[in-house]
Amino acid sequence: MSRPQLNIKFDGEGEKELLEAVKARAQLERISLKEFVLDALKNRLRVPLSTQTSPVLTKGELGELKRRIDDNQIGLMGEIRKDRDQIATLAAAIALIESRLDVLDPPTLAVGEDSQARQSRHGWEEDCEPGNKAWDTWGSDAIEFLDTVRWGDADG
Repeated sequence: MSRPQLNIKFDGEGEKELLEAVKARAQLERISLKEFVLDALKNRLRVPLSTQTSPVLTKGELGELKRRIDDNQIGLMGEIRKDRDQIATLAAAIALIESRLDVLDPPTLAVGEDSQARQSRHGWEEDCEPGNKAWDTWGSDAIEFLDTVRWGDADG
């Protein structure tokens, strides 16, 4: 009469560590390696096939997975905070630019503008040529503006 036999080779990646863990667990439970493996097989067969599709995680693996998810969430929140800070800085810079543009380039009048408005605008354009006082004021304001705008840290 022949005895049934099951031979398993543990030569894959991580399988030797698995065998050592199985041996250690069998010793803790004070049963033989054979009994431990048979119990594991029986338990696996008792689980309905529909629930066997996803692997079972140990508490350690589940804890590691939760820690990694938390780390990723913290990292993403930090990136979002940085993005919001950069958006706020850019919005402030745009508002400052727009306010300076309104002062430097008043809106043009409609088609029917009068000659007095045309003359006053023409005089303003001449004052803003390089070397004139208005140009020097605008240039120093532009440099001051660029000095106050911060584009973020060097690391992102």
